[in-house]
Amino acid sequence: MKKNLVARLSQELRRGGILWIPFVPLIIFALAFEILPMGYIIYSSVHTAAGISTASFSEIFKSKYYVVSLRNSLLVSVAVGIIGLIIGTFGALSLRSLGEAWREKLLTLVNMTSNFSGVPLAFAYIVLLGVNGLVTVLVKEKMGLDLYGMGFNLFSWTGIVLIYIYFSVPLAFMLMYPAVYALRQDIQEAAYILGAGKVHFWRKIGVPILLPSMLGSFTLLFANSLGAYATAYALTNSNNSLVSITIANLVTGDIFPDPSLASALAVIMAAFLVASIVINARLKKNSGGVGE
Repeated sequence: MKKNLVARLSQELRRGGILWIPFVPLIIFALAFEILPMGYIIYSSVHTAAGISTASFSEIFKSKYYVVSLRNSLLVSVAVGIIGLIIGTFGALSLRSLGEAWREKLLTLVNMTSNFSGVPLAFAYIVLLGVNGLVTVLVKEKMGLDLYGMGFNLFSWTGIVLIYIYFSVPLAFMLMYPAVYALRQDIQEAAYILGAGKVHFWRKIGVPILLPSMLGSFTLLFANSLGAYATAYALTNSNNSLVSITIANLVTGDIFPDPSLASALAVIMAAFLVASIVINARLKKNSGGVGE
């Protein structure tokens, strides 16, 4: 079987000839920055001073601290994914009513904001919504509302979710726009002519067409939030237990560094992402692949 696989690969390479040359940098990049690092992380997660062992995984699930960090990351990622997807989908739908010139300008603006994240985004939110932030002070002086006195706290889970939503909405917008654009106006007009109301159209036609794209977009938003680190760390330091911050502390900690435990947490995160992809594929299959 191995010989047949090598023979088929050699045949494909000969058939493609020089057309395979552009793929060489891509293959090298994938090996150097994705496959080999992931392989090393898996090896490091089971490699301890005593040899090959799953002790790191056992320690994670026995420790309340690590379980809570995993739970927090999952809850934040799911919440941000759902909220970001809803806002992004409605934003993409509303864009259809604008002219082409305004549509292109807004798409450019959304594309720019989707790349604004990390430490600069956390600093911008602190300047605007910090204890002495611009918006906080203006709302207090002009409207008499003390946001922090009412329970709002940027440096808490509320702030983390708010900031994560900020960079998730533009991503959801860009992911859903092609699917929304494919929902042609003539389909909607034909449904109305045949007697379908707006609710019936979206329940029977619109949502099923958009569902595969929505599921795929949610998976990407979930993965993006689960792996986010710099923004949350810059905003709350280590005060909030997220798995990405926990991994960083285990790798860079001066007192109790534990790379093996950090690798095990990273493998569990990767397992969550793989599970979300599998669930997404199953849901798409069960929906009949409508819209693809």
